[in-house]
Amino acid sequence: MGNFCARSEAEDPSTIAKVVIGEDYKEFPDKIAGSGVKATPAWQATVTRAQLNQKRDEFWRSRTEGNRRVWMAIKAAVEADPATALSILQNMKIKMKTGNLTILEDDHGIIYSIPVFMINNPLNFHNEKKHKGRIINDREENIKVRIRRAGVGEDEVIEIMNTAKVEELRKIYADKVKVMPCQVRLFYDGKEMKDHCILSALYIEDGVVIMVFLKSL
Repeated sequence: MGNFCARSEAEDPSTIAKVVIGEDYKEFPDKIAGSGVKATPAWQATVTRAQLNQKRDEFWRSRTEGNRRVWMAIKAAVEADPATALSILQNMKIKMKTGNLTILEDDHGIIYSIPVFMINNPLNFHNEKKHKGRIINDREENIKVRIRRAGVGEDEVIEIMNTAKVEELRKIYADKVKVMPCQVRLFYDGKEMKDHCILSALYIEDGVVIMVFLKSL
């Protein structure tokens, strides 16, 4: 599951380079991380949250083989909740070879291998204390959020007050991409964002990525 190249079925798997997140990286087949299509063996390594985020960014930037649109859809699926991830794969006609996101095949037979550490976080991060709860930012601030749609190359960056409601964000996005607001569904942290909710109450901060899906009329 550590492979990360796109390849064809005929290609020798032994030629596929292995991803190394740390010398002490270890997977635990008897423990499961994630759920649904994002279920994988749990894993552990001496890595901080920042280091893992950097490694993940490097992974996506270095994808040079396979179809670019497929890679973008896979990235969106990896970053979405399990139900949304499944919808993305189905819409792009991407097959799961192992029942989860680790080995995927597009409609041209190209295989895309995704490391476990890209899909789920480790059992524990190095040098990070556990917090009982997240703190809601109750200060009124102007923030920029990135709205990401599967299969679309560029995120839409929207500037908005953190005290605005989701409904306002949805309308702004709809206006930018020339669709009806009723077509827009926004997701963050694996959950759909409801119109009446205040952005700050959903922990929406400057720079966060929000997934969007458009419904057909």
